[in-house]
Amino acid sequence: MVSYLTPEEQVVREPKKKASKARVRKDKRSQLLIYMFPSVIRQLKLAALAKGQPSYELAEEAIKEWLENHQDEIRQGTAKISRGE
Repeated sequence: MVSYLTPEEQVVREPKKKASKARVRKDKRSQLLIYMFPSVIRQLKLAALAKGQPSYELAEEAIKEWLENHQDEIRQGTAKISRGE
């Protein structure tokens, strides 16, 4: 990109600041962006409506259950990473 401004005229932007306190959740949850196929998203939303729960709660429950059922695999993988394999 070509700049036609002198160095004195160029604007220096301040780095982005951390999230404001208004965006911090009381339940301490953090945001995570994941990509899913539209059909999975649609099914998740329909299931959430049917159960009367937010879709993030259903997704969180499913992930927790998966993590519990795969603890051995996760430990083995973590050990390999720690050893640099």
